[in-house]
Amino acid sequence: MASSAKDARAIRSSAALRDALLRLLDDRPFDQITVRDICAEAAVHYATFFRHHAGKEALLDHIAAEQISTLVDLTLPFHEPMEEGRGFQMLCEYVEEHRGLWATLLNGGAGAAMREEWLRRARLVSETREPVSMWLPKDLGVVCSVALIVETVSWWLKQPTGEWAADQVAAILHRLVTSSTLAAN
Repeated sequence: MASSAKDARAIRSSAALRDALLRLLDDRPFDQITVRDICAEAAVHYATFFRHHAGKEALLDHIAAEQISTLVDLTLPFHEPMEEGRGFQMLCEYVEEHRGLWATLLNGGAGAAMREEWLRRARLVSETREPVSMWLPKDLGVVCSVALIVETVSWWLKQPTGEWAADQVAAILHRLVTSSTLAAN
């Protein structure tokens, strides 16, 4: 019984720290946030923070990896035999559902870390796949595809809510990526 109470407390503390960092990123860049700021915002003891994370970078890495993993999984279907553009549609629907979080992560103080994590995850996925085209080096194709996707999503999140629907942005992504990095030889 004591173990499950401890586990529940650890889960609550971890979630509070995550949410606190995201709130702080709304107001200032990541490099201006301290562990003490995160702890104060989360109402979590300073020592508790270090039971969960080695530092603020580790907390950010955890948040980024979690979100990027989800998005990379959603973008994979565009390589599979599936309705054309469906992977981008799924990606945009997910971002739209979590717009506040993604606006903070991509356009707030964590933008550079998010872009780097997205590229890292996409490279891992590309290692298991054949090159899409012969004219474009595989790694450059990954870099260009990720850049097109990340920068388009980032731009979208800066627009007023509702100005561009998920399906419109998905169509833009599909055209951008297929006409450039996925174009035939």
